[in-house]
Amino acid sequence: MPIKAFRFQLRLKPGTERSLRRFAGSCRWVWNAAIAEQQRRREADDKFAGHAAMCKWLTAWRHAPETAWLAETPIHPLQQTLRRLEATYQRFFAGQGGYPKFKRRGQEPGLRFPDPKQFALDPANARVKLPKLGWLRLRLSQPVLGLLKNATVTRERGHWFVSLQVELPDVLPAAGLAPTLGIDLGVALFAATCDDQKIEPLKALERQQRRLKRYQRAVSRKVKGSRNRRKAIDRLGRVHARIAAQRNDWLHKLTTRWANEHPVIAIEDLKVAAMSASAAGTAEAPGKQVRQKAGLNRAILDQGWAEFRRQLEYKCAARGGAVVPVNPAYTSQTCHQCGHVSPDNRQTQSVFACVACGHAENADTNAAKNILAAGLAVWSCGTAACGAAVSRAKPARAKRAAALKQEPAEEWVHV
Repeated sequence: MPIKAFRFQLRLKPGTERSLRRFAGSCRWVWNAAIAEQQRRREADDKFAGHAAMCKWLTAWRHAPETAWLAETPIHPLQQTLRRLEATYQRFFAGQGGYPKFKRRGQEPGLRFPDPKQFALDPANARVKLPKLGWLRLRLSQPVLGLLKNATVTRERGHWFVSLQVELPDVLPAAGLAPTLGIDLGVALFAATCDDQKIEPLKALERQQRRLKRYQRAVSRKVKGSRNRRKAIDRLGRVHARIAAQRNDWLHKLTTRWANEHPVIAIEDLKVAAMSASAAGTAEAPGKQVRQKAGLNRAILDQGWAEFRRQLEYKCAARGGAVVPVNPAYTSQTCHQCGHVSPDNRQTQSVFACVACGHAENADTNAAKNILAAGLAVWSCGTAACGAAVSRAKPARAKRAAALKQEPAEEWVHV
């Protein structure tokens, strides 16, 4: 059964917000106390205590006179905090993450209510009911569809949000479908499609650069540990949160439109982590054009390619379609008309002129047509463009693979 989450901002009264801050602080205290107890056990050569044992610690803490205030917090968010801590330890033991860290003020874990019997949603009045908090109003920006599974309350830069996770009915893949849209992603142009649509980039981060520099300078000038520094950090964090919200909203509108129009879409299988890796190198072998590469990396990450693909994948799947990732190598250098491959075909960012047949058109549109053709080949025969077998499920992706997207050198952003 597919799972989906709906996130809404809460509209809280001052008293309710104080209760939420107190509950979140209790979860942070339990997190830190459990880590301290695990470290004490390790120094005493005792075995690691799992979730059940840590819950016994929680019971003792709630009944102890000096920590009886923990009983004011709902029990389930405290237990879920310990479950999340156990998962962090397991990732550390498996070599997949770092050792759990103590959380400072402002780093409180979310309040998770895992049982749908613990909360209720009233969509007619735009409110949600939570244990020991009662009915809370929220900004119900869209209808909540599906069977409620759990709820999580988090705080982000002074605002409280509730995330309602629901279970949706299975959607069978529609029969007789094939890719009808190829999308080429870029920096100068966010996306170009095979039907000659051109989407200008939002550049949410770039438009806020002057303000970010000013706020970052203000943080650096404050005394570490002071109240003024904390306020400056919060002001800087609110700008970053606004940038992320703008980018996310823009991507949601774009991906929803394309998923509604084209159930099966072919896109490039871009390795964003490799493409945005630093060029600084090492002290023995320093990199070249480090500042220019840093500007390009910032521009790539400002586009949100990975989030674009994630949204497109689950929205197409919910409509019975799919996203077909194809090898991006040489899609920008291949002529869609005759198939001739040469770096001379694309001398500039926007102009494609085949040196073999003379075909000329917008370079990004030509690349999008090649992506659609490759997607049709993958979809029809079930094999990747390189000959490896693939499935229509989400493909496994390497952690750090070489970047294959071929773009002219003028793509580099100078700073």
